[in-house]
Amino acid sequence: MVKIGLIGFGYWGPNLARNFSVNSDLELAAICDFSADRLARARRFYPYARLCDSVDEFFSINELDAIAIATPVATHYELAKRALQNGRHVWLEK
Repeated sequence: MVKIGLIGFGYWGPNLARNFSVNSDLELAAICDFSADRLARARRFYPYARLCDSVDEFFSINELDAIAIATPVATHYELAKRALQNGRHVWLEK
């Protein structure tokens, strides 16, 4: 089972989360977003996922195997670089 973390629960994030959650080979283990409203929405649909409002907290979750990034383009480089430096596989949405 591959444990997935998702950064961004705005436009594309909910679609990715839904697809991850129905794949029997994946576990949607964590969701990160800066918006309290978006995290509240994520909590309703994915109560088992750890929710974070900070990327520092998100990257401290050691059990994640891969990270999906569904954030504005300007943030992609830094987030993907940090994920790779932490030894994680990366899915980058754009």
